[in-house]
Amino acid sequence: MTKLDHVREAWAEALDITPGEVPTEVSFFDAGGNSLLLLLLWERLNEHTTRDLKAADLFEHSTVVAQAEFLEGTDELTAAAPTSRSALLGRARQGAS
Repeated sequence: MTKLDHVREAWAEALDITPGEVPTEVSFFDAGGNSLLLLLLWERLNEHTTRDLKAADLFEHSTVVAQAEFLEGTDELTAAAPTSRSALLGRARQGAS
């Protein structure tokens, strides 16, 4: 699986759509994301990389293609066990309280 595929799957999970519906050249917010979902995306991408990824990196690299290229320049993405969207939302909500 390529880095682009990993990023696309993370977006699909956060946005609750299929990977095929994820636009690759549109910003996360323009694709229907919001601040909470961005944190879910950040958490999911952190599960796939050893890089110290910051949420601000996702603002700077705001499309699927840009995020995959950003992550590709530093290390290999690793396969992580699938995490349900509801589990990610629950963890994000716990962290916010």
